[in-house]
Amino acid sequence: QAKAETLYFAGLKLDIGRRRLEMSNGILIDLSAGEFNLLLTLAVHPQKVLTRDQLLDFTHGRTEILFDRSIDMQISRLRRKLLNVCDQKELIKTVRGGGYMLTAPVSNDETADT
Repeated sequence: QAKAETLYFAGLKLDIGRRRLEMSNGILIDLSAGEFNLLLTLAVHPQKVLTRDQLLDFTHGRTEILFDRSIDMQISRLRRKLLNVCDQKELIKTVRGGGYMLTAPVSNDETADT
C-alpha cells in the first residue's frame, strides 16, 4: 500500500501520504501546498499536456475562482525549486498553446526510476 502512495520520477520521490518531495538521498524539498498539489497533478498525468484550466480544476476544484496566470506563477516557482535538485533540465515543459507537461516517466516502483 505504501507504494501506491508514492511516485518516483527524475530521481525524486513524491510521498503522497506525507505530502512531501524527497531527493534520492532523503533530503526534503520544501514545497508549498499549492506547489505540491500542482506537482502531484502533473505526476499523476505524466507526459500528458494539461491545460491551465485542467490544472486549476485538479488542484483547486470549481469552488475556488483563480486567474489562470496563478498556475503560471506556481509553475515558475516549482521549476526553480526542481532545477536546484533535479538533473533533468526541463522536467516541467511548457507546450505552447497547450499547457504544461511533466516530461519524466513516473513509476510506483522506486527501482524502475532511472
